[in-house]
Amino acid sequence: MGIADMLGSLMDKIPGYAGFNERAKRRETDKIQREFMAKRLTELKSNMMSIQEDFLSSGNLAIMEPFDKAGNKIDRVVERMRHANQGYTGFFDAVSINEEELENIYRYDLSLVNGIASAEEALMAVESSVDDPAKTKMMLRNFTSRIDDMDKALNERETILKGVR
Repeated sequence: MGIADMLGSLMDKIPGYAGFNERAKRRETDKIQREFMAKRLTELKSNMMSIQEDFLSSGNLAIMEPFDKAGNKIDRVVERMRHANQGYTGFFDAVSINEEELENIYRYDLSLVNGIASAEEALMAVESSVDDPAKTKMMLRNFTSRIDDMDKALNERETILKGVR
């Protein structure tokens, strides 16, 4: 039996440790997941800025303000993801998350990951509309709406974690 096995066996015998260890793993997983999503959104914004430069070089200045607003929304969602409450509670926390609530949090987290993919697709549609200013505005509104949906999902996640619902 190796040291890690012995330590694991010892920790299994300490009352409460298994639950603590499980919550610590959930906390670390949640942190990794949120950082992954924030990184993908940061890359999305970078891609959006490249597309914005293409529009700018083609002389389409009227579309710059909606691009800037979309970029600001992405920044907001990225910061919220990086600093979101974590998907678990400790023994002595005022709000305790039950299994159903935890499942809902994971559902919102999955919707956030799917939302990023959806926003990436919407951004490709913006890029392909470079020759049609009216279509560009519509595609950019769709893109911005996808970012807004992620922001709303973060609101719902926070509501569950704060115990308001």
